[in-house]
Amino acid sequence: MGKIWSFLVSLLGLVLLGYSPGVARVSGVCSNCHTMHYSQGGTTLTQWGSSGPYKALLNNSCLGCHTGINTGTNKVPYVLSTSAPTYSDTGTESGTNTLAGGNFYWVGVDDACGHNVAGVAGVDATLGTTPPGGTDLGQQLTCAGQYGCHGDRTVAGDVEALLGAHHADDSTIDGSTVGKSYRFLKGIVGLEDSDWEYQPTSSAHNQYKGRDRVSETDIDSTTISSLCGQCHGDFHAGANISSGSWGSPWLRHPTDYDLGNTSAGSEYRNYPGNYGPAAGAYSVIAPVASEDVSSVKQTVTFNNDTIVTCISCHRAHGTPYKKILRWNYQGWPGGTTVNGCNACHTTKD
Repeated sequence: MGKIWSFLVSLLGLVLLGYSPGVARVSGVCSNCHTMHYSQGGTTLTQWGSSGPYKALLNNSCLGCHTGINTGTNKVPYVLSTSAPTYSDTGTESGTNTLAGGNFYWVGVDDACGHNVAGVAGVDATLGTTPPGGTDLGQQLTCAGQYGCHGDRTVAGDVEALLGAHHADDSTIDGSTVGKSYRFLKGIVGLEDSDWEYQPTSSAHNQYKGRDRVSETDIDSTTISSLCGQCHGDFHAGANISSGSWGSPWLRHPTDYDLGNTSAGSEYRNYPGNYGPAAGAYSVIAPVASEDVSSVKQTVTFNNDTIVTCISCHRAHGTPYKKILRWNYQGWPGGTTVNGCNACHTTKD
């Protein structure tokens, strides 16, 4: 029996590729996530998913593990809730319980309020399986893999694309592997907030990687915006619309562009406007990226650290607002005083 058990443990280690006992992405007993037979006493446990068995001896799916209510003390980030989360105006206020990506709850209410990931909501009734600014995926978006955002996007399957990542040593985020990539987005770099931006502040937030581009073709594949552009490409490049010169007047809202390129007296040099204590403060309401992500920025210098990204305005999973915006743009100025656009466009407030 001892030999059989040793073999099974070794097999599990192979399945879970990349486990490091030193610095691990997850901790705790194996049975928190895994089951040898998807059976206990002739039945399944209530805390397991009901549609197993699951690959890699998991006891639940991606969504099964990541569904819940964030409290600030939970060790698993919850990206889907079964009841409406508390979001307030921007999802950053005291009392809110969403994370950096928002919450998929709202895409179940309105297609325009989130990404229609399989298992969360049906296919978008208007867009189908074609991401705006992109080409038809041929199937619904998934959490990870070839048709998803997380994991290795050259690999088919959620589990296969993430194998080993949860056990990898993530003390260095360099994009070289899934486990060493920002939020398991292979190839993407950034500094990860330890509680996934639960009620973030200027001193406790994700530090996103950006690049101060000099042309449309000056692409840095490690930035967060470059990942968005893999599906929404025509939002960020010259295809199908004459590209013209790089700079103002813009044909599209720029991404991976530093506000420091504007003149010293421009409104952009007053970032974050009314959403910070003074010009040059970092704002979690409209976050900007930096080329250096070795530390959290509490203030900005307008020198490669005020870089506009896709997620300066949007969230990745879902929000209560159309277009997955961080704030209620459609309700401004009549229904709300908060419009994060004004963090950069400071004279328009």
